[in-house]
Amino acid sequence: MRAKKQLSIMLLTAVVTSMTSCQNESVTTVNETTDTEVINEIIETETSNTVDDLPDEDFEGRAFRVLAAESTAYKGYISVEEETGDVLNDAIYNANRAVEERFNFVIEQEIQEATAANSLGTNLIMAGDDVYDIISLTDRLALSYAVQGMLVSYDEMPYIDLDKEYWCRSINDSMTIGGNHWLAYSDFNLSVYDYTFVLAFNKQLLDELQLENPYELVESGKWTYDVFNEMCIAAVRDIDGDSVMTEKDRYGWSGDGRQILPTMWVAAGVTPVTKDENDLPIYTLASDEAFAEVYERIFDLAWNNNAWYPVTNNININTDNMFRDGNALFQTTSFGLLDSEYYRDMNINYGIIPHPKFNEAQSEYYTRVEGGRIFAIPVTNTDLDFTGIALEAMSYQASVDIIPAYFEIALKTKYTRDDESAKMFDLVMETRVYDLADTFWCEQIRDGFLGQLFKSGSEALASAAESNRTKVEDKINETIEALAK
Repeated sequence: MRAKKQLSIMLLTAVVTSMTSCQNESVTTVNETTDTEVINEIIETETSNTVDDLPDEDFEGRAFRVLAAESTAYKGYISVEEETGDVLNDAIYNANRAVEERFNFVIEQEIQEATAANSLGTNLIMAGDDVYDIISLTDRLALSYAVQGMLVSYDEMPYIDLDKEYWCRSINDSMTIGGNHWLAYSDFNLSVYDYTFVLAFNKQLLDELQLENPYELVESGKWTYDVFNEMCIAAVRDIDGDSVMTEKDRYGWSGDGRQILPTMWVAAGVTPVTKDENDLPIYTLASDEAFAEVYERIFDLAWNNNAWYPVTNNININTDNMFRDGNALFQTTSFGLLDSEYYRDMNINYGIIPHPKFNEAQSEYYTRVEGGRIFAIPVTNTDLDFTGIALEAMSYQASVDIIPAYFEIALKTKYTRDDESAKMFDLVMETRVYDLADTFWCEQIRDGFLGQLFKSGSEALASAAESNRTKVEDKINETIEALAK
């Protein structure tokens, strides 16, 4: 969606420039009508979808109270105290000041360590205390809050329009249960961008092995499991010659075992949990032959061909030094981690691409989003009108000020080192997928039996999927029944 918006703006600019530069030439009359129609259509489309529809309000300097979490894994991203010259920092500062001035309120953010923030939020809501207008929670913790009746659905919020472009509609719609948006991401919440997973590849090693250009493969639609597997296997080398693959040798692929498996199944367009015609989640893994084939392919590459360096215990992908040290061709990572010392200080020249399609018949690439913190509305909130206006205004203003700055940094300074990677960034943003088995029911499925199965080097997917069926289905049904109340 973002790339489409940028393209429209570029088209508009190009049309205007063309008409202006040629206005004294007789040939300008040829496309004059068409150009005008194009301009009007672009303006109408962009304006109708991107400008909020909020009324004029004066909240007389009251506080918009935010409980946020800060850790090595999550950035506050909400309120900054001053301009520092950093592009993103200053964009956040200016966006917040614009909203505050527009509606005459003040953003008050309390930042606590993530675990402490979670506990505080729970305790305050259970006590019935109206202390915060919104609170920061991980997606799966937020669902737990909703199940316990502690959250207001976004669908019940006045003034919030989830159809607007600055709300991440495809992701938000994938999180619904029974048609209800208990949770929602917008451009106001940058973690939905930070926790977007991509593949980094070592350009020098790629050239050394005389392998195909991944950028060209992606653009041609030929970046598939088969090609990825071939490249990974080609990179494997027993450097010390001891016939045992260790951290001293070279691999095709590195990354946390908890992350590579779900990232690859999402990329292949399969999920352990789907939805029925009533938008209710269903555990389908036990009978899903396509998922079984995907698991088999990933397992074969990782374990049977020694193509993956088995990082099975690390929480953060960037604790794996194989890629940084030039001993892995690919690494599964995220945009948030690309903005870390691990990549900033890296001497390796790397590129960025999406994870591969399962095969060429797959219509598009799919990119996994997982792990961000979302802003939830507690049931103790006594002024939903105020909160709705504040959230909608901050989401809109983020799309105006913050997201362009984020993209500027991502595309030109921190996340990419070439123009081709910048193109890949746009593609990735348009193909993001949110998987309930990877998020809401991560404990039971991703980090549960599937994660344990993969990390132990076991191929017994069918038996594990069936033996865990009752436990998973009970959890899903428990969630559905609680939310229905």
